[in-house]
Amino acid sequence: MGAAANATRDHIVEHAQALVREVGSANFRIAELAKRAHVGVPTIYYHFESREQVIAQAQLRTYFELTRPMADYVSRMADALADGDADRFRAELMGDIVTTWEAGAFEEEVGVMRLLLDIWADQTTRREFRDMVDRRYRNWVHLMEQAQVLGWVESAPHAATGVAVFWAASVGLAVLPHAPDLGVTPQRVAELCWTLMAGATTR
Repeated sequence: MGAAANATRDHIVEHAQALVREVGSANFRIAELAKRAHVGVPTIYYHFESREQVIAQAQLRTYFELTRPMADYVSRMADALADGDADRFRAELMGDIVTTWEAGAFEEEVGVMRLLLDIWADQTTRREFRDMVDRRYRNWVHLMEQAQVLGWVESAPHAATGVAVFWAASVGLAVLPHAPDLGVTPQRVAELCWTLMAGATTR
């Protein structure tokens, strides 16, 4: 696909993203998208296989925007490892955990469960999403393995399992009851995660 075609596709996704945010995926109409993006309906279907794929790509774009800060934390964690700076590694890791858990509260504004369901509705977008998540997961595991070698985190837990539990829990936050009296805050979760990961290194 050439540069012009890519630009048109991105233009359509940008307007689709705005429309999904405004009316929701259930009320999303291709005709309205075409009107807002100033393109013909056939142009939309030239670039996308279905209405579901347009919505899925729009929601994938939203997901990228929401999770970009987490990717930045991971980059800074890698820098801290390269510099041998344990304190900075811990600070960036804690920041990543807090930011990830705070993102679990965005369902009121964005609809995190709806977002994931919309992405999952299109096979091509689902594959793209899973490939991206797999890359991020492997990066996280690699960082934790490096931190284990340096003695910054406990070596007993399997790094891949620990990361999987943390990720699953942060996503699961979206469906937990919102009960402030329980005192489950992102900061407390981060502190608990670090205590479990640091383990014997802090005793």
